[in-house]
Amino acid sequence: MTEVRGWPRIAGIGSTVYDTLMIVDRYPAEDTKQQGLRTKVQGGGPCATALAAAQKLGVPAAYLGTVGDDPFGDFMMADFRKRGIDVGGVRTVKDEISFHAVVLLSQETSSRTCVWNRGTVPPPRPEELNTEYLLRAEVLHLDGHMPDAALYAARFCREHGVKVSLDAGSLLPGIERLLPLTDYLIPSEEFSLRYTGCATAEEAARSMYEAFRPEALVVTQGVKGGLLMDERGLRKYASYPVEAVDTNGCGDTFHGAFAAAKIQGMDNDAACRYASAAAAIKCTRLGARDAMPTDEECRRFLEKHGD
Repeated sequence: MTEVRGWPRIAGIGSTVYDTLMIVDRYPAEDTKQQGLRTKVQGGGPCATALAAAQKLGVPAAYLGTVGDDPFGDFMMADFRKRGIDVGGVRTVKDEISFHAVVLLSQETSSRTCVWNRGTVPPPRPEELNTEYLLRAEVLHLDGHMPDAALYAARFCREHGVKVSLDAGSLLPGIERLLPLTDYLIPSEEFSLRYTGCATAEEAARSMYEAFRPEALVVTQGVKGGLLMDERGLRKYASYPVEAVDTNGCGDTFHGAFAAAKIQGMDNDAACRYASAAAAIKCTRLGARDAMPTDEECRRFLEKHGD
């Protein structure tokens, strides 16, 4: 078993991606050529990027998973190490291609369009997971990818008193198996509506909370903020208006910051405000991970906004 120094407080199993981000003045028309304004190579993926956010906020993180031995995988491993994320639980698979993507960011609208390729690298098998990471963590963060390993880890963590956080951004195959095992359940509004069939996000939040009874159910609604449901009932949390430069990675930042806030001892309302502040700050800068704020920046931002 791999020796780990300074055991992380949050571990994650899910997507990690090599991203090529290209900034364009506007989205290109089909069957044309267009010059890009700027290119940035970065790590991506919902789970891995959330871990980078938690690490930047001062909560030590570890990624558990697989990458190929290709240039994409080499870059992702180097990026993890650069940011201080523990990679002792990562297996590099020979002669396989890692998950990679191209992201176009429009200066005209500040929106993004992603084209991705899953590659050929196999997900980790449950028996390959280093359970010492899970035992010593306070939160396990999942994003619905690598479902067999995620399900095994979620069950293991529930048995051993480790909180489970789930980024339910998309209706991925098998993600429904994770919902009953989640303490911090954070679906997007789109997910909640599609999963429940409800007409409104409020109805969907109540339905999912009654079905799964997590410690916190947070329905994210982008620039509208979102909904928080727990034993105190349903209420809104606000977003913070900022001038957006790059929205890529904002949702992942929210998830990582929420988990970090809970590890730091915040209640659910404070955790939503903290995570919303982290996502807002990230929006004002270019890059999914380089733009993430520190804990000090989040607290100053909240103080400035009266929170």
